[in-house]
Amino acid sequence: MKLILQVFLSIFSALILALALPNEIYLLGSPYYTLFALVPFYYAISKCTSFKRSAFLTFLLTGFTHLFSSFWLANFKDFAALTLGASSLGTAGIGFGMGLLFYLPYCLKKNSLYENSLSQKFLDSPTFRIIYFSAVYTCYEWIKSIGFLGYPWATLPAAIFRWPVLMQLASITGRYGITFLLCLVNGILGELYILYTNNNYKQEKNRNFSIAVVFRFTACLFACAIVFGLYEYNKTITPQKTLQTVIIQHNYDNWDMGNDNETILDLEELTEEQIKLMREEEVTPQLIVWSEGTVNRRFPNGESHYKKFPAERPLSKFIKEMNTPLVAGGAFTKDKVNKIYFNAAIMYDKNGQYRGYYGKNHLVPFAEAIPGMEIPAIKDFMSKVIGISSGWTPGDQYVFFDIPCTDYPARRLPATKYIDLSESYSTQLAKETKTPTVRIATPICYDDAFPDIMGKLWKYGAELFVNLTNDSWSLTKSAEYQHFTVAAYSAIEYRTSMIRATNSGYSVVLDPRGKILTDLPLFERTGTYFEVPVYQRTTTIYSRFGNWLPEIFMILIICYGVFIYCKQNDKNFVKKNSLKKIL
Repeated sequence: MKLILQVFLSIFSALILALALPNEIYLLGSPYYTLFALVPFYYAISKCTSFKRSAFLTFLLTGFTHLFSSFWLANFKDFAALTLGASSLGTAGIGFGMGLLFYLPYCLKKNSLYENSLSQKFLDSPTFRIIYFSAVYTCYEWIKSIGFLGYPWATLPAAIFRWPVLMQLASITGRYGITFLLCLVNGILGELYILYTNNNYKQEKNRNFSIAVVFRFTACLFACAIVFGLYEYNKTITPQKTLQTVIIQHNYDNWDMGNDNETILDLEELTEEQIKLMREEEVTPQLIVWSEGTVNRRFPNGESHYKKFPAERPLSKFIKEMNTPLVAGGAFTKDKVNKIYFNAAIMYDKNGQYRGYYGKNHLVPFAEAIPGMEIPAIKDFMSKVIGISSGWTPGDQYVFFDIPCTDYPARRLPATKYIDLSESYSTQLAKETKTPTVRIATPICYDDAFPDIMGKLWKYGAELFVNLTNDSWSLTKSAEYQHFTVAAYSAIEYRTSMIRATNSGYSVVLDPRGKILTDLPLFERTGTYFEVPVYQRTTTIYSRFGNWLPEIFMILIICYGVFIYCKQNDKNFVKKNSLKKIL
């Protein structure tokens, strides 16, 4: 098969996949495209004659998918060249490595010593190739989504928000179980096309039977996933507690903010409007949420600053007047001398007193964090060429805030007693309260897309996720919805309600099934209030075992690779372009 056609098929697959993901045409994505987006690529790989070509085609698929779907990274201010360019090369580089694995089933050559064995027949069958292809692609999406350079966007599960029943599978397998199912469908269609293009396809009974076997296997998996999803999505769940929350979306890019007095006054005005409406309905506000980066002065010094500013209505005074706790995106100085700064969530209590912060743990690579910035030569280059003299530092701890809330009428909670063992009984008596609290975690922006962050926040006691995000710099609807569809899986994986408060969208409240309970329109100055349900913490298979599915796949793929490598001594068993040459 000519290289130019294979290149076209790989890029064509990237285009279809980009159309499946949330984009400017299909705002929440088009899940139907995920069922055949990889078929052209599958066909191209099946016609490869070398590891190098397979790696090159996968490099094109992954790189162009990233460019087509994440083009809005070019709007990332002064970081655009690094963020879009480096992430594209990084994603394509991972694809190149996985492309070597894609070719393994095709490097075997039939041999009279093995062709009648059951193992050889299975390894050379469409059944194996389809399952193997699906496992490798699942591992690709997993590998590219973890670690410092992780980028969990542009994945198949992000395209199926319109199929919420199938999304429920994430509580068992994580989002990668959905990737595997969708890849199986693509593999089946790919093998059917290969069969159809063969002149003697009517005589290929073994191939027909093999495809029929994997089709039944896939249909069975889909049926189980749908039955489970229907049960989970439609079952009645009763909250334990509720939190009357004010969510403000001020539609302002905080990167353009110098003196933040006008911004804070605008936020105060929007907040007061919502609280006034609540009080007219005799509803008591319990939490105010402002988005990422809304207070510009770094804490802890910011505490004294906001007691005086804005001069027209100081922030601390405003919070006290509202008599409601506030969490807002800001910054925290850990060590000014060594320039250790956190992108932080700042918490105020209802009396206008600063109570603590959470520092963002997963920073955006090549934007919030630049590798090697501690090296003088790199720091000097970044400062002179791009204008970056320092970046953020990852947060050094997980922080939770206990917010007074309300018992759900149908499930009255007993009085709670807190006994502080850090002080003697004579100085600190046990405190009994009838006011329930909800323990919130405040992942910032990118945090909400990473299971290694969200999983730990859940494990250490979070009852409600309150995400603060600023995606307004993207200037595109697709960027806002792509972030949302990725983040929505965290609510399902840990069966925990989620609030997303953003600068310009997509601000939303999700329940543990990923259902949208309330939302705000994109790129509008607005706000809302909502009684957020808080449910009893539930341990899911995913929250207990994490990404067990791709980890198992990776082990099996490595074992298969070792098996192929061990056959290198049999010259008749492996094609000319051997794995040994590649390694």
